[in-house]
Amino acid sequence: MSSEPDVLGQDHSHSSGPISSTADDLDVERDSDVPISTQIYWQIAYQIDSGRLLGGARLAPVRELGAALRVNPNTIRAVYKRLADAGYVTSRHGAGTHVADRPPQRRGAEALAGIVAEMLRRGAVAGFTPDEVASATFAAATERKRPGPLVRVLFAECTKADACYDADRIAEAFPGAIEAEGTLLEDISDRLERFHYDLIATTTFHADEAQAYAAGRVPVVAMLVGPGYMELVHEIAALPSGAKVGLVCASSTGTSNIAETLRLSGTSGVAIVSATIDDAESIKKVDAAADLILLSREALALGLAERFTHPDRVREWLYEFDPSGVELLRRAIEHVVADRTLAGAGSSATG
Repeated sequence: MSSEPDVLGQDHSHSSGPISSTADDLDVERDSDVPISTQIYWQIAYQIDSGRLLGGARLAPVRELGAALRVNPNTIRAVYKRLADAGYVTSRHGAGTHVADRPPQRRGAEALAGIVAEMLRRGAVAGFTPDEVASATFAAATERKRPGPLVRVLFAECTKADACYDADRIAEAFPGAIEAEGTLLEDISDRLERFHYDLIATTTFHADEAQAYAAGRVPVVAMLVGPGYMELVHEIAALPSGAKVGLVCASSTGTSNIAETLRLSGTSGVAIVSATIDDAESIKKVDAAADLILLSREALALGLAERFTHPDRVREWLYEFDPSGVELLRRAIEHVVADRTLAGAGSSATG
């Protein structure tokens, strides 16, 4: 971002160009439990995420928006700074505050809008107003920033489907003891900034990467995977130099991460031919060129295995945890519980 921090949110009422976001687009509930600044931030961020505000659109000047909403200008300045810190807007002296040309990519914005709409609908059926639903959501999100009654585990993997699937599996392995969520490896740092987690779990292949993202803030548990997965990795590593391995995943990031996993496991001398699950042409290229084809969990769920002319070349890029990996996680969970108990006893003794 090219803007200077000391000019973010300044009043630029003399800036030229049409204003694309005004008080008419915002609604402030003064008797809400949600802070006004948060209400404004959410609404502007949503307008950008949903495409209602495009890159380059100029937001209303601080004082103008504050006066229209009957809100202190310092509140608007704080909102604009928060938007800038999140990458949504940029501010330049004399030019005003504009939507960033490349605002942060919020995956599944349309799906999220659908979830919100369904939550509001169900709330209305139960007799709750939209403001009450928003207040409860805000309170729940705030709670996520503090330690909860259960041990919170963040499972990180190279594909979102695997991460969420594995989070569900470890939650089932420790019923009533943990909360588990899945995330991409590269999102670990952002998750730790926003929420509280007691542990990060991942496979042994990604332990170093997870450690780097965690930066010592949360212990990382590296879980060994079962022999079936290791046999697949060894099969790939044993391919002759110049062989081609096809990767079919939900996104280019996912295929890149799988390729990195292969590299970490010792695979060398093979060429990677990648495809995303929604690109029929690239899938055809994989079918024509690859000596071995790896399908991610998302690809398998869509039945893409049936598209390939040589089914004997297709492999499922799936794994199960080795019992020793689950036991390692169990011990880490017990350490967290023991530390909490000790801390609680110390607080009681000094209280």
